Amino acid sequence: MDKNQAGQESTSKLFGKIIVLIVFVTIITSFIFYFNSSSPDMKYVAMENLQQRFSQSVTNSHWQWQAEGRPRMIVLVHYESRPDDNRQAVEKDRRPIEMGRNGYPKTIGSTEGCAKLWQTILNISMTVEGFKVYADYYSDSDPEDSIDDAKCRFRLSVGPYFDYQIANGHVSALKK
Repeated sequence: MDKNQAGQESTSKLFGKIIVLIVFVTIITSFIFYFNSSSPDMKYVAMENLQQRFSQSVTNSHWQWQAEGRPRMIVLVHYESRPDDNRQAVEKDRRPIEMGRNGYPKTIGSTEGCAKLWQTILNISMTVEGFKVYADYYSDSDPEDSIDDAKCRFRLSVGPYFDYQIANGHVSALKK
């Protein structure tokens, strides 16, 4: 074999190896992209569940307030997610909630007040899948009008959030 033929053979082996490497990297990249994009966004799903629980607790608080004769405070009872062996609900905690004149949980107009409201309503820490939940307070945008639109926003640093309208107890749908 002469030098020219040996050089062409080594060059063709090198190109063959490069092509195999490119095909391998493409396949691995495709698998990674497929598995990464097909799994649901766990932060979104977890935050959506918390938004639904928050909304349900606000509604329960309102009806309990109505049933007890519209007191200034009610005691919200939290139960375990699973019943005991006798299929009885297991009480986990009791929290007093100060109610507004409209019959919905009220809070101090501040970020700390919104965080305390989260703790009282849900009885859990402000984390979702290891990410911190931020509580932000937004004051009434126009104090001159008759509509009080002050709200607490519960959000992750990036991603989904929901709002709680303090005046009317409305919990918004989860937004991205």
